[in-house]
Amino acid sequence: MAETQLENSHFHDEEDAHHDHHVHFSEDVTPNTDIQVKMKGKSEADVHVGFLQLKHKYEIEFNIPKAPEAKLSPPSEAAPTLRIVEVTPSGDGKGQKILLELDAHKEGLLHHKFVLENHENKEKFKVVLHARVLGSKKGRPMLRDGIKCMHVDKDDEDDGEHSDWKGFE
Repeated sequence: MAETQLENSHFHDEEDAHHDHHVHFSEDVTPNTDIQVKMKGKSEADVHVGFLQLKHKYEIEFNIPKAPEAKLSPPSEAAPTLRIVEVTPSGDGKGQKILLELDAHKEGLLHHKFVLENHENKEKFKVVLHARVLGSKKGRPMLRDGIKCMHVDKDDEDDGEHSDWKGFE
């Protein structure tokens, strides 16, 4: 009876033998390089900008789906590493375009919260910016659409002027 069981069971059928057991993606898969804006109700948005690099200053531009007639204005003060440059109606008329400058000053997860306000009717809109900041020797991230590197701070360790090493003699 044991011989019959072995004859009837097969570990690989002919179709499996021709596959190379690798993951295959369909041809229409493309990387998503857009800044991700996720609405949380009518007056809050989570904005995911992806990976940034330590000691780099970025210009970030994205749209939030808020009515352009709301005339939201940036706060007078934000975090010292975040500067909101302007808030204007987006070109498609379906929201607000936000332009800001961000200094990636600390490695790890970065969360910045700020509130845009319509001074006429006291309406407020909360924005939470999320990013992961990579250390200086952990690779160079691919920036998403709408993000530009404006400035790179020199690291004292990489600057030969501050070294007391005399070199080879």
